[in-house]
Amino acid sequence: MSLSSKPPFRIYRAPWVVPVTSQVLFDGAIVVDNETIVAVGAYSDISRLHPDLSVTVCSGGLLPALVNCHIHLELSVYGVIYPPTQTSNMCDWIKVLLQAREQANFSLDEIRAAAKKMAQTQYDSGIGLMLDTGNIDIGTFDSCPSEIYSLYEMLGPSKAATQKAIETIEHFSAEQSVTAHAPYSTSPNLLKVIKKRCRNQEQLFSIHLAENLDEGLLLSKGEGCFARFLQDRTGSDSPFPIPGIDSSTVVEYLQRLGILDSKTICVHCIHLNDEEIKIIADAEAHVCLCPGSNKFLSVGTVRLQALLDHGILPALGTDSIASNPSVDLWQEMALLRKEHPAVSPGSILSMATIGGARAMGRANDYGSLEAGKTARFLNIQDQEYEDVESSEQLLERLTISGKPESVKWL
Repeated sequence: MSLSSKPPFRIYRAPWVVPVTSQVLFDGAIVVDNETIVAVGAYSDISRLHPDLSVTVCSGGLLPALVNCHIHLELSVYGVIYPPTQTSNMCDWIKVLLQAREQANFSLDEIRAAAKKMAQTQYDSGIGLMLDTGNIDIGTFDSCPSEIYSLYEMLGPSKAATQKAIETIEHFSAEQSVTAHAPYSTSPNLLKVIKKRCRNQEQLFSIHLAENLDEGLLLSKGEGCFARFLQDRTGSDSPFPIPGIDSSTVVEYLQRLGILDSKTICVHCIHLNDEEIKIIADAEAHVCLCPGSNKFLSVGTVRLQALLDHGILPALGTDSIASNPSVDLWQEMALLRKEHPAVSPGSILSMATIGGARAMGRANDYGSLEAGKTARFLNIQDQEYEDVESSEQLLERLTISGKPESVKWL
């Protein structure tokens, strides 16, 4: 049936259409009705079914909006925070970051202005949806068209800090989403309180996990750089080590606490063994990778193929500018592709799109070009795409070449 009687309907045509969840289309087209995709297919089929619709002809390719599943917008004001020496560990970097926060004394307006600028930069690069985590309430940015889901991140590495965090949470409105920072910085009691709240209110729960091997040493033996760091900050008022776990079963510890489920996003996940990956997969929890931050902090390389072999399609995140100077999801794809050349470029692109949408519970709207999803998608153009001869070649260049020369929203 022709849709010509409904003016809002229109067709976008391009040499390449990349739906993500289905085959790449050469000379493809997308039919939209205001904010919703109506159909995706070969232009020859679309034009035959809807001959009277107006057609916008685009060069390059059409792609769904990217999803940045882990960013800290509030840290944008501090710029890049470099480790003190080339041999510094992650705890040394955390100390420098905390010193910068404590000494800079930026006003809330300054923090908001930098965060707003970063959010706009993310949108300009093709990010339509992002998951932002922070320790203060920086509000919303109505001028930035990207959807931003904000989590208020709580830390409670000591008994006193745990009690203070719980009291703070009790004063939040039901609409305020709360999450925990990491197993090494959040007591087991606080983890359970926050997760119970998230579950009751059907909200996302994101946690930094297995970013550094010393995380397991802290929880199992009360040793390692995190133990020394917490001793300096909190003294003996610490719940660590946790009885009954060893350094290789941090994920099992979270599972015993009831943390892992389909609304849990485990961020970084570098140092996981096969059993831990299986636990995450069986719990239907999600994983978000931040390869740029991992490289900057020299904390290791994720076992990507092992995650994929267990049926986990990770999401991708940039982390903050404090640990990732580029803060660019296109660069995250390129780095991941270089680190894992055996993983297909289609899988890498899926991580930056449908992987993030699924992790955030927004796959009905974002992540792919399909009927019923949002009509906010990208027209990307680059000289790199001009001579591609196959969908495989296009996907390779999309995921290895970095940000395209032109990213336009349609």
